[in-house]
Amino acid sequence: MIVGLDKHVKKSKASKTPGLPDCPTGLFLEIGPGDTLFKIAKEQGVTVEGILALNPGIDPKNLQIGSFICLPLPQT
Repeated sequence: MIVGLDKHVKKSKASKTPGLPDCPTGLFLEIGPGDTLFKIAKEQGVTVEGILALNPGIDPKNLQIGSFICLPLPQT
């Protein structure tokens, strides 16, 4: 686990992991019930814009529970 990241964030050494979207940071988060991009950004110390930039085609109004999104590195 990476310090400062939520327990639902998974770290992958590869930017391309089978079954997960391409992710240059290697940080993935599984969407849970009630998640919104704003909530995720606030909890993870990142921006909504940063999440959107790494997840082209994501629909912020229709996040799918159990799907994974790529997270930017936390802001320090």
